Formats: sequence, C-alpha cells, structure tokens
Amino acid sequence: MSISCPKCGIEVSSPPEREWRFQQYQVSRFKCERGDKFNFYSGMNKKFTIPRPVVDHSHCRACETDNPREAVYCKNCGTKL
Repeated sequence: MSISCPKCGIEVSSPPEREWRFQQYQVSRFKCERGDKFNFYSGMNKKFTIPRPVVDHSHCRACETDNPREAVYCKNCGTKL
C-alpha cells in the first residue's frame, strides 16, 4: 500500500516514525521528504490522513480557467470559486 503526503502529494517510502491505537483506528505518523508530518488513520471501514489533503479551489468549474490560489472569483468569467 502506498501512502502519499496530503500536503504535497509525494509518496512516502519510509517506515512510520511512530504507531499507536486511537479508538477503532491504527494510527501511523509519517514524515514526508519535504519535512511535513502527518498521521494516517486506518480502521475497518475507513482510511484517512490528518491533516486532510488540500482541495484546490482555484480551478473554475464553469469555464475551466486556472486562477491564483488566493482568488475568490474566476478571473475569466467572474464565477465564485
């Protein structure tokens, strides 16, 4: 199973720094090559990371334009991102 850093998307190949149980989850702490640390939660029905992956809201769904990260409205059509 491959695990990717939720911040930069780079696949982490090193073993976890630490592991423990939290409620119904097995938790593993990983360190990305770029220095970011994140926890990977693995349960019977669900697997997720904290922090969660960053969702890119800068791409306009209406006109498919790429906008700056800090944009609230599309620079091309004015639609709220």
